[in-house]
Amino acid sequence: MLHSRVIRTVAVAVAGLVAAVSLGACSSGGTDVQKEDGLDIVTMRHSWVPDQLTLPYEYAKAQGFYEDEGIQLVDQAGNGGATSVQLVANGEVMFGTGESSHLLSAQSKGINVVSVMQQYQEQPMAVITLKTSGIDSWEELEGKSIGGTVASSGTVGILAALSLKGIGEKDIDFVNLSPGAQYAALLEGDIDAAGTFIGNLAAFDFYDELNILPLSDAGYVAPSTTLFTSEEFLEKNPDLVERFVRATLRGMVATLEDPKAAAEAMASRIANVKAPALEATFLLDRQFVATAFTDENGLGIHNADSWAQQAEMLFELKQLDTKVDSTKNFTNEFVEATPIEERTYSSR
Repeated sequence: MLHSRVIRTVAVAVAGLVAAVSLGACSSGGTDVQKEDGLDIVTMRHSWVPDQLTLPYEYAKAQGFYEDEGIQLVDQAGNGGATSVQLVANGEVMFGTGESSHLLSAQSKGINVVSVMQQYQEQPMAVITLKTSGIDSWEELEGKSIGGTVASSGTVGILAALSLKGIGEKDIDFVNLSPGAQYAALLEGDIDAAGTFIGNLAAFDFYDELNILPLSDAGYVAPSTTLFTSEEFLEKNPDLVERFVRATLRGMVATLEDPKAAAEAMASRIANVKAPALEATFLLDRQFVATAFTDENGLGIHNADSWAQQAEMLFELKQLDTKVDSTKNFTNEFVEATPIEERTYSSR
């Protein structure tokens, strides 16, 4: 289940994000923590190229939050959360980010990694239709053609949401398209609906012409991007994990409070990242980071019910080799070590 965040064709010169080859050569990638200038070196693999998912980490670096916790973050761009899981499990990096579904899939294969902070409480995925089509509910997608990419984790989410509405794969015409091609196909009338990460819509001027059907509208509230580490690293370095999570939570709060400043800070540190586009994308995604659940429980907390629902749906859709106990894939211990008033941002 690969991530497919596809709108921007960013030629990423990853200034500030180290190349995979150099990080792989760094002996601090495993469970043994090294120091430089009195700071613990923490290595991390992002799930994707620098985008809105990277924003809280980059802003935390720019604001000195990691240094405040005695940490020097050495991170790298990624090419999918599944790769991040493997690198963390192998001890090549200390932390990774990726979809919660990647952790569930790993557990079903006997690979145990543990999420220590939930970044996105809900999948930022939706089905879009043109308002002129008259298709403005999940129920009305039955019998319709839906464009997307088979390899995308978002497509799996759409199938799960449809299933909750009693609509199986045989009840729709799924059109497999190359990443990004679904938008032209929708506008040209070649398909009735299209799957998309909602943040991607910031790049288009036809936003007001769309009906947007988030997965949650179908009753599928699945956790999305998460910060994870290996069980071995967790057991050997609980204090470092707590400090890293606390600094990252500060970055999340600061980014939510001032997305423009966060985007400008990241754009100043990473080549070919444009602050206005990054801010616009994050503003569309913000609803999935700060939710009614986080209003009550604070940012970063894992929602056990949504993890359980996702594990069940992925097994039903044959995306997992075996049934898994989703509670083994996360812990709230390190998030709760930060007082809730320090990780609160109202979604209202």
